[in-house]
Amino acid sequence: MTSLKSSFNLNSKQGDIKIEVDLFMCLTFIGIGLTGMGLTIEGLKEAQNADFIFMDSYTSILPNGALNTLSSLIGKNIQPLKRADLEGRGLVKIIELAKRSKVALLVAGDPFIATTHISLKIEAAKAGIPVKYIPSASIQTVISGLTGLSNYKFGKSATIVFPDKGPNNAAYEAVRDNKSRGLHTLLYLDLEVEISRAMTINEGIKILLELESKRGEGVINSDMLVIGIARACWKDSIIKASKLSKILHYDFGPPPHVLIIPGSLHFIELEALRLFADMEDY
Repeated sequence: MTSLKSSFNLNSKQGDIKIEVDLFMCLTFIGIGLTGMGLTIEGLKEAQNADFIFMDSYTSILPNGALNTLSSLIGKNIQPLKRADLEGRGLVKIIELAKRSKVALLVAGDPFIATTHISLKIEAAKAGIPVKYIPSASIQTVISGLTGLSNYKFGKSATIVFPDKGPNNAAYEAVRDNKSRGLHTLLYLDLEVEISRAMTINEGIKILLELESKRGEGVINSDMLVIGIARACWKDSIIKASKLSKILHYDFGPPPHVLIIPGSLHFIELEALRLFADMEDY
């Protein structure tokens, strides 16, 4: 491939500096939102201009048919990637490809809300590859709109992982510390797409209850208010606020799920939860 370069001069105290940018070399991270249809106009244009389009298929779950719909919209083939394709040797291959072509990586939600892809961005920058970032909606950015909870009142978030990975003390302590300050806690629930294992809200609550029985710090109890969100922003999304004892047995349907433990609630937040999260009297 013949490289097309664009040059421009940068004025400095040491004189003019000529900078050349390889227009055929680029790695673009493009968020596609929670449904796969959250692609912005800017993101669509970047994808259409790419020589190769990949999609992270292991950090989140999208509605059925999202990949085909995106491919039709963009007008190009999209190759789904597994974790191994974006780590270790797989990462090196992506970097080498981006050194001689325009590569786009589609990511569910926003590409950098989680830390999964920051290593690829860092390595691309070290290799002198121009990196572009096209954001989109993530679960963090839609929570306030879905529930009415104030964005300013969220504290540290955490992930409840499957018990075979560890004791989940970080999640328990995040809830404890946030509650002590009147802050809300967003709890991500473990997701392993490649082996079809996804934690449900019910499983996450059971883990918190087991932690409470072991630690006994009074952080989790059956009468506390919790909010479960399933398939956020999908057509069949569910948002339900109630006592933990009721949410424990509530049927939220298939994942992805997240769990929110509210802190102190303003009267507007309470009204919003009654209207948008079917909250019973609390």
